[in-house]
Amino acid sequence: MKIGELSYQNIIFDLGNVLVKLDEQATMRGFEQLGLGKFEHIRENPEALRLFQGMGIGRVSNREFFDGFRKLKGSNATDEQITEAVNAMLLYIPDEKKRVLLALRAAGYHTYLLSNTIDLHWRYCVDHLFPMEGHTVDDYFDRTFVSQEMHMKKPDDEIFQAVIAQTGIDRSDTLFIDDLEVNCQAAERNGIHSFQNKEFDDWLKLVY
Repeated sequence: MKIGELSYQNIIFDLGNVLVKLDEQATMRGFEQLGLGKFEHIRENPEALRLFQGMGIGRVSNREFFDGFRKLKGSNATDEQITEAVNAMLLYIPDEKKRVLLALRAAGYHTYLLSNTIDLHWRYCVDHLFPMEGHTVDDYFDRTFVSQEMHMKKPDDEIFQAVIAQTGIDRSDTLFIDDLEVNCQAAERNGIHSFQNKEFDDWLKLVY
């Protein structure tokens, strides 16, 4: 492992498809079972998409999301059933990636997380996916930045500017890792180097 050979002192990680393995179809199947209808992606249901997007930047609360979901199709699904369907896409974070995060911090690198995510997803990751051998999410990152809490989202410039301002990092000494090209372009636009994680384990090549 070439942890000490990285060219950057600060590394900002995305969550989905960078750290967390996703299966979005699992959530679509869960929604179908709750009577929302069969579709391949949430964007095919504009009303449901608006709920997710609103929750993603903190304009829709969990309670409003649950109630709004039930109204979409007159569903009587419980909060717990909706939560289970929403979180079905979150499969796992490989222990290998958690160990790399720990090794980076131990080697003196500053690690951050910047994610467009909703509270239901974030809580599930914190409670169920990040824990390993006594470690919690706070052991992997200097700070975490979540869109729902910040009321802003990638790829908007303001979220990158907020991270820079709140951490005091030198953007020229910072690498941003994300699976989406548009988010990587936004980082570059704000003076941060980027690496597009096209396949789930691509970024591990930077440390091996």
